[in-house]
Amino acid sequence: MRILRKLILPAVAVLTISGQAFSEETDIRLTLLEDKSVTALYTIDEFNTLVISGADGSMDKALESICSEYKGEMATDADTLRCEGVFTASRIDPVTEEGHSIVITTETAQPLAYKNESIPSVEDVTAPPSGLIEGEHSSIDMYQYMYALCKKNGGTPSVVLSKRFGKTARYTEVGAQEAFGYLMASGEGKDPWFFACEGENRFIVEKDYQHNLDGSNRFTFHPKRGLEWVDYVKAEDGVVAALDAR
Repeated sequence: MRILRKLILPAVAVLTISGQAFSEETDIRLTLLEDKSVTALYTIDEFNTLVISGADGSMDKALESICSEYKGEMATDADTLRCEGVFTASRIDPVTEEGHSIVITTETAQPLAYKNESIPSVEDVTAPPSGLIEGEHSSIDMYQYMYALCKKNGGTPSVVLSKRFGKTARYTEVGAQEAFGYLMASGEGKDPWFFACEGENRFIVEKDYQHNLDGSNRFTFHPKRGLEWVDYVKAEDGVVAALDAR
């Protein structure tokens, strides 16, 4: 839970994506933002949300309340809460004194929103200067920062990870859920990864395999560039190109 210690944002950051309408029936993510038990919230993609909650079990009650509001039928087991036709919530770590993490997958698309003090609010998100990004950021914080920047400008995000097979590393494009899960588990390691945004304001961010002198991650922002300069395997390709192991 080290990367989660600083994630409490007093203000709510919300964006309605241009050209996409959200009704009152799609405000599950916004309802969670207002819940006092939520200490941090990440938008993974339009349908998937990571929620960091306290250890008092109030998040379960909040989800049950949402399900009831939507007139859904709740079913639970040890690690999953399902509200038929509304959402599925899966615990991804055990409850500790620091809280626990839940990934919520909704049946309807949700507006971009997050609760995170280490990155600008949606309204204030702007592209950093070209070059090394200043400040200390965890990998999931940087993902959220760049995802917000990309979606705010109507872009299409892509993530390329370093997948290791023994001593061989391969750059491979993956979907948002796999990318975010990898960054939570291994994003603070030495392997690089890339976040690219295609659109009018295209850009790419590279997580360097080296770290700053203080041990924090190094991220470099490249405006007006994309994945064309990265030798990687596209998600639909069947052939994987090997890269030299670092």
